[in-house]
Amino acid sequence: MSGDATWEQGRAVRWAVGVWVVLALGAVGLRSAGAGQSERRTPVVLAIQKVQPSVVSISSEKRSSSTTRWPFSPEESQRPRVSGMGTGVILDHRGYILTNQHVVDKVQGVEVQLADGSVYPAVVLQQDPVLDIAILKIEAGRPLQPVALGSSADLMVGETVISIGNAFGYENTTSVGVISALNRNVTLSDDQVYRNLIQTDASINPGNSGGPLINIDGEVIGINVAVRAGAQGIGFALPIDDVKRVATEMMSTRRLAATWHGVVASELVRPDGRAVLIQEVVPNSPAQAAGLRRGDQLIQVGDLPVTTPIDLERGLLDVRPGQTAQILIRRNGQDLAVALEPQPLSRSALVAQAAATAPMPTEDRLWRQLGLKLVPVSRDYVRVVSSTFRGGLYVQAVQPNSPADRARIQKGDILVGMNSGDRDWETIKPDNLIFILNQAESVRAEALVYYAVRKNEFLQGRIVLSDPQQAHAAGLRR
Repeated sequence: MSGDATWEQGRAVRWAVGVWVVLALGAVGLRSAGAGQSERRTPVVLAIQKVQPSVVSISSEKRSSSTTRWPFSPEESQRPRVSGMGTGVILDHRGYILTNQHVVDKVQGVEVQLADGSVYPAVVLQQDPVLDIAILKIEAGRPLQPVALGSSADLMVGETVISIGNAFGYENTTSVGVISALNRNVTLSDDQVYRNLIQTDASINPGNSGGPLINIDGEVIGINVAVRAGAQGIGFALPIDDVKRVATEMMSTRRLAATWHGVVASELVRPDGRAVLIQEVVPNSPAQAAGLRRGDQLIQVGDLPVTTPIDLERGLLDVRPGQTAQILIRRNGQDLAVALEPQPLSRSALVAQAAATAPMPTEDRLWRQLGLKLVPVSRDYVRVVSSTFRGGLYVQAVQPNSPADRARIQKGDILVGMNSGDRDWETIKPDNLIFILNQAESVRAEALVYYAVRKNEFLQGRIVLSDPQQAHAAGLRR
């Protein structure tokens, strides 16, 4: 073989090897790119992708401008032209949208821009200036994607949260941070005081108002409401549990459809998830006629799964008198279907519903004396700890710096008993607590021993009734 031939063969071999090396490296590069994209799709990315289609931008024209400077807004000289801009979240596929009340206060020509860029005129249906939320309605001509509402009952300081909104007019702006603190009280003016706020360092700017603060599961845990001017990373959001309680009334069939059903529902956060229970059935109501009972768990209304009390109202919103809605409930561990026919709203219905939803004297006293808002639950919620428990009182809210708060009772706890004197009493109804407090032993006692279930564990502690300075004596032990 000649030298030239040998050189040509060597070059051919080197070329072939080079091709295979390039192809191999290309394949490795393709695999690395694919793997990298998969690794980059973090829970934060997935949460944003889940929620973004349900976030809207709101624009409007102010009728008048206020000269009052909010301490939580930028200085007037630094404020860009974002007046009338805000954010909202889609509550229902028919175009019902939740936002802050101050976003739509004294405005005209409200417009809503969806995530796909389409714009629709909006009507302001309901406003609550105390909590600072409002409900809007648009007619998009197609089903919209509602946002998933989470719970603020089990939030943790340091937990990752994400803000999405129309910051400075840049729609769908996202920022990531953590929960910096809970239960913040903020005073903007004599007329506007916010309580129980979530503090976060996720960037919140003018235009973010009314937008969602979400967790990494893509659930809304707060509604952004304010930012501290001049600070870095101090923003505030309304806890979603507070929002849901007011929004349920604002979305009620009474307000939006002039019908009533007679169900008062409440949401419980359990170790295995959340549940919506019937807290009260109004006497002589459609719900009573349908056979619904206090303590029933609401599973589904029509085709709509019930995850919050708002879903009950959403499911019945288009059901007119003379029509029935199929409601799936869970009672004593069994699923049952009942047919509920809403009735036209009347004065007597309004009175009956108001009596059922208004705080009872017992509830007022427990809130005032202990700092507890309680809902009875069945034995199903506590039997995992002990089959002897006949039920308990689920803690819906704890008043800050109250005897219950100092005793380290938390939202989500279930009180199953209390010791008065030398005797243990079960607590399955709020009246049981009133009875215990009325006992002579309780009147003379400085503290009571309580028994509770928390995340399927039994615990006990002391709740100090007399001197707040003795708060250090209260505590828990497992």
